[in-house]
Amino acid sequence: MNKKKAYWLIQSIGWSLYAIVMILGASVVSSNFQLLMAVPIIVEAIFFLAFTHYYRYLNKRWNWFHLPVLKLLPRMLTAIFLMAFPIYFIRVFVSYLLEIYSPNLLSASSIIGNGIGDFFALFIWASSYYAFHYFERYNLSLKYEAAMRRMELDRLKSQLNPHFIFNALNSIRALVDEDPSRSKKAINHLSNILRSSLSADKKELILFKEEMQTVRDYLAMETIRFEERLDTEIEMEPETETVLVPPLMFQTLVENGIKHGISKLKQGGQLSVEAYIDNKKLVVKIRNSGKLKEGHHNARGFGIKNTIQRLEIIFNKKAEFEIRNESENMVLTLVRIPTD
Repeated sequence: MNKKKAYWLIQSIGWSLYAIVMILGASVVSSNFQLLMAVPIIVEAIFFLAFTHYYRYLNKRWNWFHLPVLKLLPRMLTAIFLMAFPIYFIRVFVSYLLEIYSPNLLSASSIIGNGIGDFFALFIWASSYYAFHYFERYNLSLKYEAAMRRMELDRLKSQLNPHFIFNALNSIRALVDEDPSRSKKAINHLSNILRSSLSADKKELILFKEEMQTVRDYLAMETIRFEERLDTEIEMEPETETVLVPPLMFQTLVENGIKHGISKLKQGGQLSVEAYIDNKKLVVKIRNSGKLKEGHHNARGFGIKNTIQRLEIIFNKKAEFEIRNESENMVLTLVRIPTD
């Protein structure tokens, strides 16, 4: 059902129910109720439908939906007032035509009482109408925000794959002439990484154990290149395996630690990954030999900026990221991701 049909269905049902309730109320209150007395009420409901439909038309024409509440409210109340009392007099006029008119209908108390009743009926309608459009616009804004979020994530992921492949191929190229057999092993590890990255390419999140397998393949490939200059260690608690994380994020951080830390040290260094659950968050600590220069956190490569952006988009402000010097010769990269 399209919006136009839904609107007319709700309008018809709503004001029909109003007429039924008013007729039943009149039959209970009046001791000499006649079926003919229902006609003015039905006519009143029809005019309610007509007036509210015209009010809807004016809202669209004058673009009231985009007004702030303080500007919209006086306009809405004035419009309701201008509709409420004329509708009551239409009802009185129909009663007069049907010869069921009573002078009491034009008494001050009757006019004020019924006018206020019609005013509140229209107020409820208008409030519901604006509430519906507010939530509709809110849902549309959420959909738009989600679409923009998806586009930004896709852009960030599309940056990762070429960046990683370029660095990996450079590593393998260094081995080809020096040690062909080791270069073959490195190509096998690269193949495993590419296979997992292709399967995760269409996913926003993957299991942490899958991401860590990519990290292991990457470290194995780098260990071939660095030989005894690179010492690696991974410790992860079993409960961390099923936590959902962004694909290639931790591989990028590990690569960042090797490229900007260990590779710059003649003697090489150590890289360790520690993962555990703390206070319903996955905590991942990546330590690498090296030193982070004060005020140059962003100089450690595009991987840091990419990671921060992805964490903000996916987890809003629930995830945490930190990179700092843990000691004189050790850099700590810390990530906390909510598990629920």
